[in-house]
Amino acid sequence: MADINKELSRLEQEVKSSAKSGDQVSFKGTGGNVSGSARNDLLEFFIGFLLLGGGVYWVLNSFEVHSSWGYGYYGFFGMRLTGGVMLIPLLVGIGLCFFLDGKKKAIGGCIAALGLLIILISLLSSLSFHARYGTLYVYVLMFGMIAAGAGLVIKSLFKKRD
Repeated sequence: MADINKELSRLEQEVKSSAKSGDQVSFKGTGGNVSGSARNDLLEFFIGFLLLGGGVYWVLNSFEVHSSWGYGYYGFFGMRLTGGVMLIPLLVGIGLCFFLDGKKKAIGGCIAALGLLIILISLLSSLSFHARYGTLYVYVLMFGMIAAGAGLVIKSLFKKRD
């Protein structure tokens, strides 16, 4: 008990002397600054996360997406394909998965995956994006929020700890 009282009085004296001189005090086990001027890393992370999320949400909401999928022909590696023709590799692959035995089922799986990839690529290539509004000020704000938020999040995640 006497050791604890001695340690407490020593710490009090150290804090009082540092308060008079204006120095910051760091104690073993406390992990850093006691003076209250330490930045709150968790708050910095959440502010950055909100800026980043808000900026991305704003950018994604400022565009309209139109699709022409299902209306006519698509060019795919120089070939013209209709919507129904793109389903043939997928259906053949699914049929081969059930027809073939053993290790040969992988052939059917590869053909089905290729058919699904063809459909996905044709769907994505048929999308067109159009901006709803286009002032430079708005886009600078949107992408500035994203950049500032990403900077704060990365700074708080990769900051060297003492």
